[in-house]
Amino acid sequence: MNYIKDVVPITQKHQIIAVLPPITTIERKIWMSDDKYRELTIQKQNELQKKLIKSFEFRFKNGTSFVEIMDVQLTNDVIAPLGYPQVQFSPLELCKRLNVDAAVESRIDIREPTNELTALVFQNNGMLNLYTNTLNLKATLYDTLHSVPLWELVDVRYGYLGSIKLSMQRKSISRTTRNSPYNIKKNPFKKLYLESIKEQ
Repeated sequence: MNYIKDVVPITQKHQIIAVLPPITTIERKIWMSDDKYRELTIQKQNELQKKLIKSFEFRFKNGTSFVEIMDVQLTNDVIAPLGYPQVQFSPLELCKRLNVDAAVESRIDIREPTNELTALVFQNNGMLNLYTNTLNLKATLYDTLHSVPLWELVDVRYGYLGSIKLSMQRKSISRTTRNSPYNIKKNPFKKLYLESIKEQ
């Protein structure tokens, strides 16, 4: 996890943020046509965006995060006509178009390096314990005043035989929102928040 020095004083001024649709990559099966792969990718992208928003909203409601999250439909009504995420825009421009203090961009890569049957064969023969699922999530927070990210988090997960992709996704999203700078009840942001109060 990386963050700029003044991330807490900066994010303390934010009132509402947007969670953008994650740039999503999924495993392409041999039976998928181009259209089908595109359809499933967009479906997963929309699903992950809603889960990220729901996780942020959960933390807002239980008092572990203080910033409001822009409604998913309102967010997408603004950026969909722009072609995002297929068409790239600067985070600063997106924040201004959405009229929010900051935006969370993310990239999520979901793969199946080995199918279950192959992994089972290897395991039964006392050979390697192969990964059947991998997930790589990178989340980045930008605001309207800075050209560099305020905060970045990378979460990488590996699943073996019997692992459940949805469970891996849920845990990764939970870790991402729990470790955002809007959660000042958890270190390192709790410590930074207390230090900033002392300096005032």
